Amino acid sequence: MGYVKDSFKAKADTLNQEIKGILEQHGNKVLEKVTVAQAYQGMRGIPGLITETSLLDSNEGIRFRGFSIPELRERLPKAEDGNEPLPEGLFY
Repeated sequence: MGYVKDSFKAKADTLNQEIKGILEQHGNKVLEKVTVAQAYQGMRGIPGLITETSLLDSNEGIRFRGFSIPELRERLPKAEDGNEPLPEGLFY
């Protein structure tokens, strides 16, 4: 399959088993009461998605795995003679 795809598959398989366990144990638990107004007005202040890859802060902007975009631009690998990071760098 290739190194990147194999790495993704291994991580996805592990996470899939973890999620199945969470759903079996907690699948019927209520997270939050939500009003129709909240749903139509951007779902502010309510849980709406389980994710660990990014966070959108209204003041700071988006963070990927704990890093801001300027931090990622500094830290991620760039192509030879390139000024911007390679998108695939986020996977490592």
